[in-house]
Amino acid sequence: MHTRHLAEIKLNTGPVSPGTTGPLDYSLPWVIEMRVIGTPSTIQTHVRDTMVIGRSDAEQHIFPEIDLLPYSAFSHGVSRRHAIIEMRDGRLYIKDLDSTNGTRLNNAPLKPGEPYRLHHGDQLSFGQLHVQIMFAVVPMHDITGRFRMPEMLKTQTQELARMEHNKHILIIEDDLSVAEVFNTTLNRAGYKITHVNSVINALSVVIQGLPDVIVLDLMLPDFNGLDFLRYMRKNHPHPHIPIIVVSASFQTNQAIEAGADVFLTKPVSVEDLLVASSKAAGLKL
Repeated sequence: MHTRHLAEIKLNTGPVSPGTTGPLDYSLPWVIEMRVIGTPSTIQTHVRDTMVIGRSDAEQHIFPEIDLLPYSAFSHGVSRRHAIIEMRDGRLYIKDLDSTNGTRLNNAPLKPGEPYRLHHGDQLSFGQLHVQIMFAVVPMHDITGRFRMPEMLKTQTQELARMEHNKHILIIEDDLSVAEVFNTTLNRAGYKITHVNSVINALSVVIQGLPDVIVLDLMLPDFNGLDFLRYMRKNHPHPHIPIIVVSASFQTNQAIEAGADVFLTKPVSVEDLLVASSKAAGLKL
């Protein structure tokens, strides 16, 4: 996360203590992202009811859902069936499967067979292989490639706490799947949402009425999002509208220089998106 003048925004991008809870306890993440610490490698997997973590062994016909073999799993002491992540009531838990070298959560050893809650930002160790867990906002698609809403989000009974406010967020994003994820997440937190897919349409919105916050992708079909940023900061009569850029990390410096208040790297976590939006809107999450 990078900021310009909204310096008070602090996002949960590091490890958290076991048992720490946050505002997303009842919100099912779209994707689990595992960042292999000490390497540039990232593993992404869609959330399932159960996901075995280990290293594949074709001779033994063992193929875990999250395969750590390509990340030097054998030399790091990862067992073939090392641990399992399970989903219960919209929450994620991890259990060690009596692995040879053990599993640790935020440096605390897990007792084999006992479930432990997982939270955004937690660190896991499988033997000597260390990963950080992120709950990422990434749209899910069916086998035809069409966007689909996870059933758990459709039927969730314990929703995100809706804040009493009339804050309006303008989302500028040409990927309809990503826009729907953002829309769903922010709408459930109580925001009024307007979505457009181009700079021209965005300019029309900001002329008709000022949003409280703008969430902007930089890769748009008509103009670069940086052009919109520069216009808002230099030519618009209200140049201080908070703008959150959500885009690829290589564009960070350009976005901050052009006037972005906050830069979030895709895939962005649900919690980071909500925290950044609430802070930019002057709300307490």
